[in-house]
Amino acid sequence: MIVRRFNRTATRVREELGRQPQRGMLRRALNALLSTLAAWRPRKGRRTTRPGARAEQSSVLPVTIVGLMRSKEDRGLLAGICGRSGWQVIFADTCRDAKAAIDKAKAPVVFCDRELPEMEWRKMVARLAAPPHRACVILLSGAVDTYLWNEVVRGGGYDVLSKPLREDEVVHAVRLARSYWNSPARTGVLLGGSSQPP
Repeated sequence: MIVRRFNRTATRVREELGRQPQRGMLRRALNALLSTLAAWRPRKGRRTTRPGARAEQSSVLPVTIVGLMRSKEDRGLLAGICGRSGWQVIFADTCRDAKAAIDKAKAPVVFCDRELPEMEWRKMVARLAAPPHRACVILLSGAVDTYLWNEVVRGGGYDVLSKPLREDEVVHAVRLARSYWNSPARTGVLLGGSSQPP
């Protein structure tokens, strides 16, 4: 849609400039600008890179996710979503295994099921979001409301998603969590201080 509009606008501008030969310098400048913009436009089926990035760095960066859940159904849904999105998922059965996987893989995102018998979910969220790695913990719950979300965030978690998992919600949550995890504000770089929370 945007590409079609761009092409139509570029054609109209070129036609208009062609009718006004007395403005040769303006015509050349706009033609150069339109050519440059057309070169930046991503082509269908071609991977684009970030501006200023080296050629081998793709804009699609790998993500490792840790899933702390026991339900085979939830694991299957998360594995399918991660596979389609090109993300790696590591499943854990206990909080200790999940914390080890987070630290080993430097996973920025953790999905944690609220209904695990090992310990109460608040303690689990606090342990998984603890230093040194500080992963973004997303709690999975059958019932989601503002009160639960506030409790998760106050406990060091990042977000709450309802079960069963929906692909659009998972993809959106992971992208936002990863963006936050990579942000200078999370690491204290903007403030010039330590990475410890205030």
